[in-house]
Amino acid sequence: FDGKGKEALSMEIKLLTTEQLPEAAGLARGVFDYCLRNSINNPKMVQAFEQYSHQDYLKHMMEENYLVMWGAYEQGTIVGMSAMQTEGHITMLYVHPMYQRRGIGKKLLEEMRKYAKSAYNLSIVTVNAMPVWTENYFAKRKFSRMNVMPNNDFVSMQAAAIDEVTYEKKPLSTGVVLSVVFGSLFFCILAVVIGLVQLIG
Repeated sequence: FDGKGKEALSMEIKLLTTEQLPEAAGLARGVFDYCLRNSINNPKMVQAFEQYSHQDYLKHMMEENYLVMWGAYEQGTIVGMSAMQTEGHITMLYVHPMYQRRGIGKKLLEEMRKYAKSAYNLSIVTVNAMPVWTENYFAKRKFSRMNVMPNNDFVSMQAAAIDEVTYEKKPLSTGVVLSVVFGSLFFCILAVVIGLVQLIG
């Protein structure tokens, strides 16, 4: 699908390697500058982001197995990225402005919550929603406030880690089964009748 509120059909989410790090870090810094920088009042928080999102720092954390990163790709181009530390703390979630409101951020969050459960056997993941107005975004995606000291720069939130999504097989009702059986039987009889007509004709 293409458009607001619709999910891109060709979107692919995958774990990133250090070779893919430059484009992911570039996307994060670009989205931060375009969407968030002007709404963050504390210069120290901006400085902290710039230091954290530096390629060399991210690469070091990935090589030390302390950070895992994901990329969302649309037709081979990275349009979203996220990162989570091994204790289950989400540190990055950025989606290109042209691809926002398509469920990409939600998918990245789900991937991280599943990974936290499967790879680290964690029961929760955490995030610091910054700026504070992003709390609403995370709240809509099943994150809730943590019972910690309030902070003026961000909101500490958590969500349950989740298992891989599986769909339960539901038994067919008797009516559906009978409809399928009689429908198949009808078409078999019809095929026989048509075959006989063709032979006679």
